Amino acid sequence: MAYYRDLHEWLDALEAKGYLNRIRRRIDKDTEMHPLVRLQFRGLNERERKGWLFENIVDVRGNKFDIPVALAVMAPSRAVYALGMAVDAPEQIAGKWAEAQTHPIPPRVVETGPCQEIVYEGRKLDEAGGAGMLPVPISTPGFDSGPFLSSGHWVTKDPETGEYNFGTYRGQIKSPTRIGLFAFAYQDVSQHWKKARARKMPLEAAIVIGCTPNLSYCSTARLTSAEYPIAGAIAGGPVELVRCKTVDLLVPARSEIVIEGIIPTDEVEPEGPFGEFTGYMAHRAPDKFMNVKCITRRRDAIFQAFLSQFPPSESSVLRGVGLEGLIFKILTVDKKMKGIVEVALPDAAGSHGVGVVRMNRAAGADPMAALNIIADMPRAAPKILVAVDEDIDARDADAVQWAMSYRMQPHRDIQIRDIKVSTGLDFSLAPPSSREQAAEQRGSAILIDATRKWEYPPVSLPRREFMDKAQEIWRELELPALQLKNPWFGYNLGSWSEEDQADAERALRGEHYATGEVRKTGRARPAGK
Repeated sequence: MAYYRDLHEWLDALEAKGYLNRIRRRIDKDTEMHPLVRLQFRGLNERERKGWLFENIVDVRGNKFDIPVALAVMAPSRAVYALGMAVDAPEQIAGKWAEAQTHPIPPRVVETGPCQEIVYEGRKLDEAGGAGMLPVPISTPGFDSGPFLSSGHWVTKDPETGEYNFGTYRGQIKSPTRIGLFAFAYQDVSQHWKKARARKMPLEAAIVIGCTPNLSYCSTARLTSAEYPIAGAIAGGPVELVRCKTVDLLVPARSEIVIEGIIPTDEVEPEGPFGEFTGYMAHRAPDKFMNVKCITRRRDAIFQAFLSQFPPSESSVLRGVGLEGLIFKILTVDKKMKGIVEVALPDAAGSHGVGVVRMNRAAGADPMAALNIIADMPRAAPKILVAVDEDIDARDADAVQWAMSYRMQPHRDIQIRDIKVSTGLDFSLAPPSSREQAAEQRGSAILIDATRKWEYPPVSLPRREFMDKAQEIWRELELPALQLKNPWFGYNLGSWSEEDQADAERALRGEHYATGEVRKTGRARPAGK
């Protein structure tokens, strides 16, 4: 199947699969939109989450917009993410990521593209209201300082190498022609800005809004190489790029909206506050901003936004699944480690603070070696890392806690070590009042080997055939639909004798008295006096 050509085809695919809520009633983008979609992340199972398309948009002042808003359409769940990666199931995502990073496809430059069907520049830009023509929602009404671009894919070019960055950073709408930019110092756009500043020149930028999933996924995945070629590999063909109208940059030709501009390097201004992925409001601090020179769009443009802030969210799925793929590639391809089955970054931890690696020790997996490789990753390492066996559901906190309770001993199976601090938004490092020093604080990680070190008795649940029969009866009784957690049936873990099994089989035949007679022959006097 050919990959999706644009956001429109992607939304059609979501709707065909039952993954899209199309809302035609009037919705206030500033006070109603994000709260409505937020409910599904606080009140529904992940499998029930969908993307949303709002077709009748107003703002808090009653102004109407001619551009619909697509919200949480890239990654409301891992099932949707798998669809965007063009694989059949979430379990295949990590392998697709590894393949795409190993075999990138260079982009192709074209003369024109739908993203430039309408061009607003100069007086026309002013008359249209600049950024005010776009239905940018307020993400955390009651706390955010204004509308922010949450899915703005910022395109910049390294002044030294010419290498592109296609990264997602938040953008505060400050005026019709000025947009704030928040990015950590280590992120690519900040590195480009520093190099431009050293040359005493501004940094050209473009903000891409609304594109195909492969581009959004690459933009949020903390890739170690260029995003355009890897996005091409995900799609199975080159990404088509078109040159911007007012800056020397290439952007995806089939984007919905592109904002072009200049980022000054000789001054910064306060940006924020904004609700962040950690589940807390991010502080206001001096940072970069862009002066808008031009806005281009499709005639039938759709504004697309991510749902971030408190986890779980679309943002936690986006970042988490991408980082899982990166870590899986590092362990299995770069480090050639054997027995690595899965890397899981739980949504509830913002796909950032906790990591679980499922592995098969019998296949050669070394739990602590794997966890230390992850802990060495610059600015991406979770501070709680857990290794579990292949039979543990790495995405189920109950299963992971069970493994930690009965498959490890703290004195033997835990390490605590230093890691590079990844974000000043982690208020466990320093209080908000001293946030400037947070990035300089010592960060640490706890590494837990919660795998079995030897054979165990069977899991104390009924064998599978009995649980399968129980499900048949459950359905006959028309009881509520089940969402079974692993493990949901018992299985042998090696420490189980033929005698033990014979006893169990007799019990199933109703011959347990015979077992009692056998036990009588084993009587002996108690030890001691």
